[in-house]
Amino acid sequence: MTSLHARLMMATHIAERGGHIARGYFAAREQLATTCKGQMDFASEADTAVERMLRDELATLIPGEAIVGEELGGELDARAWVLDPIDGTSNFLRGSPLWGVAVAYVVDGEPVIGAIRYPVLGVTVAAATGLGLFVDGKPAPRAIPFPDVRIAAIGSNARWNVTQTSALEAHLRQHQWFATGYRCASVGLGFAALGYVDGYFEDHTHVWDIAAGMVLCREAGLIVESAASVGAGTLRVAAGTPALMQVAMPFWSTLRANYPGRREDGGEASISP
Repeated sequence: MTSLHARLMMATHIAERGGHIARGYFAAREQLATTCKGQMDFASEADTAVERMLRDELATLIPGEAIVGEELGGELDARAWVLDPIDGTSNFLRGSPLWGVAVAYVVDGEPVIGAIRYPVLGVTVAAATGLGLFVDGKPAPRAIPFPDVRIAAIGSNARWNVTQTSALEAHLRQHQWFATGYRCASVGLGFAALGYVDGYFEDHTHVWDIAAGMVLCREAGLIVESAASVGAGTLRVAAGTPALMQVAMPFWSTLRANYPGRREDGGEASISP
């Protein structure tokens, strides 16, 4: 049986290989063919090409294992690799450096390995349960040089209504946390693990967006909670320092009921349990 450490090395290698390929597409992004999967939800030929490469690498290194990817699908078995070939495609297409290639390994629904490569930033962050956090292959305890500078990141997507995101930001600001947004869960969670922000929150996201980042945050010493969203096939995630989570979680747990609103895509936002 392949050890957890060996799988972590595989995930790191594959994320970095994917990042190298994606960086090439990024340099020529104005020539890419793109599609729109939903409101402000884009994919390009680069997303599909990078995912195929990630799958080929996995098939070579450890054949026969289940794979789930954002672009090419798959079944989330008891043990499966989960791939997001380019998380933050909108940022990628606009030329922002804030996007990443995410590789995770999930066992019985729990992410246990995560690796994210930020190709433009030139940084790889990886972790496995019980093995700690690694930056560019070296152990990297989470550093917080200015703890009085309190910042939390909030995700955004068309399924999560703006009434709730605005209410969460207002709540955090009332408790002396500024809020920021990257429109990329792999950046939000990875930056929380690195200590650039104190935590990250998003509802109605997907397993490939958050699986790798959840492992990074846990191994960095943050509290991480996830659950099914209202609506089939989506998840909600909250990760943060103990101080942030103490302030945020009571509000987060009642957010949907107190601020039902409407989704950004115009649909009704269900608050049924």
